[in-house]
Amino acid sequence: MSPVIRVPSNIYSRLERHAKGFDTPASVIEKLLNHYEGIDPSPSHEETDQVAPNDRDIKKYDFNEQTYGKGRLVLAVVKEYTSNNPHTSFNELLEIFPKNIQGSTGVFSHQEDAQDIYERTGHKRHFIKPNELIQLSDCVIAVSAEWGRSNINNLIQQAQSIGYTISPV
Repeated sequence: MSPVIRVPSNIYSRLERHAKGFDTPASVIEKLLNHYEGIDPSPSHEETDQVAPNDRDIKKYDFNEQTYGKGRLVLAVVKEYTSNNPHTSFNELLEIFPKNIQGSTGVFSHQEDAQDIYERTGHKRHFIKPNELIQLSDCVIAVSAEWGRSNINNLIQQAQSIGYTISPV
């Protein structure tokens, strides 16, 4: 399990200003460390194949005969799992999709927590529209929208380990 680092909200807000697209807090801190330590984080040739000019990874994936970007792929996988296992509780889903797959915020959160994050920060870090929320046996959850090249493979590997087929487009 990764250690938890607590930072004051004013410093967290400063970190948010350095995030691009779907950066996680850990990736923003890594960028700052790389800059401070003089490390050039040039992407490998494989990573540059699907990167837009603004350095945003735009790779798409096929799942259940549909094409998705990273965040929507995760939402579709979790919805598929819960549809096939309708009596799943929050803790049971957490065993299938552990928090460390995503990184700092986890694959999903309670709806109330996701809504609170949005109201406090103004950033939608979860899919929180009514049709995006997922009803579990004991609560409603919102899936994280914060997926990038640093964490999407964790989710894909986990989904494949439970029998789902996901392939890059």
